[in-house]
Amino acid sequence: MGSDYIGLFAITNDTVCFVPHSIDKKTEDIIQETLEVRTVKISLYDSSLLAVFGKMNNNEIILPSFVLEKEIKEIEKEMKVRIIETEHALGNLLEMNDTHAILSQTLNKNDVKQIQKAGLEIIQTNIAKTDAVGSSILLTNKSFLVNPNSSMEEIKKIQQALNIKGGSSTANTGDAFVRNSVIANSKGILVGEHTTGHELARIEEALE
Repeated sequence: MGSDYIGLFAITNDTVCFVPHSIDKKTEDIIQETLEVRTVKISLYDSSLLAVFGKMNNNEIILPSFVLEKEIKEIEKEMKVRIIETEHALGNLLEMNDTHAILSQTLNKNDVKQIQKAGLEIIQTNIAKTDAVGSSILLTNKSFLVNPNSSMEEIKKIQQALNIKGGSSTANTGDAFVRNSVIANSKGILVGEHTTGHELARIEEALE
């Protein structure tokens, strides 16, 4: 789609990856092969920026209430949908795996309470002095990749809470908001094509 910021356009778990309708066949094939998933074409809020609006794990996808009804019905054919009554673009403020959700401090008590109903253990914190938590960390069930501007205290807090290993790196030649440039699940990793060899080594080490 002409962008290296591939993480903005797709959300995945270990079996299905939601991608924009305008994706080309070659890229779709790469996603399927690398992540070992089915790809399903959707939009969210009539947008291709899927990860801005929603996040998911192997159990369900969490979406804001302003997502269109026709979009929800399409997604429900594939998996459980949890709608959060909020005005926030949740994908920027949330990252999750099957057991935990990391939430931005921007989200209010009502938002947090609704997300807790998904049965996830909640960690509410900003990362690297930004409230864009959903762009600053990528979680799988095995590991995490975090914004390199995170403090050691923040990284240690995440490691202890989730009891998984992880690490930090930029991607796409210096992008600290790594979730915007990386897509990963428990089976594979995709990175924007301007990611350097050094960055790729750090990303692989974190998510291996």
